[in-house]
Amino acid sequence: MAIQTMVHGAKAGWLSSFAFHVASYLHILLAAFGVTVLLKTAPYLLLVLKLAGAAYLIWMGLRMLLKTNEVQSAPTTSVKKTSSQAFKDSLIVEILNPKSALFYFAFLPQFTSSDGSAEVWLQILLLGTIADVMFSATDVVCILSARLVAAGIFSSVQTAVWGRRIGGSILIAMGAKTATGTN
Repeated sequence: MAIQTMVHGAKAGWLSSFAFHVASYLHILLAAFGVTVLLKTAPYLLLVLKLAGAAYLIWMGLRMLLKTNEVQSAPTTSVKKTSSQAFKDSLIVEILNPKSALFYFAFLPQFTSSDGSAEVWLQILLLGTIADVMFSATDVVCILSARLVAAGIFSSVQTAVWGRRIGGSILIAMGAKTATGTN
């Protein structure tokens, strides 16, 4: 979301953040209603999810690198397509993010109890919601900080071009790291 904010403006950053939360709630619901069992019985599904996410990160990085000459001198906040694309890209990235899936599928159930006053699925749903609300606070800080950084970066077109090159390279590296499973 910080990159979306810096490149396309605050509206794209907020929509990117919203997409992350929509995808997080999808992970929370899936964890609460039994995908954990499915992933344990068919671990190759996690590998498929991981590779799809890696491929998408690499594709987004390549897209950034190939558009380096199209960088504008300032972020565009009025282009609806850019903001909606930020939402779509962020939604896909987060849905396919194996670390997010693992967080909700493996980490949250550790804090549940079958002897609790609520059903396990409800405990996971509540814990996931609490975690997502806490993540929202960091989103606000990232977006507001990215707006300040972008103001400095976009004062120079050449700096913006290098920013896209670095951002695209980082996405490609993250995709490669995800695909190879190296830490």
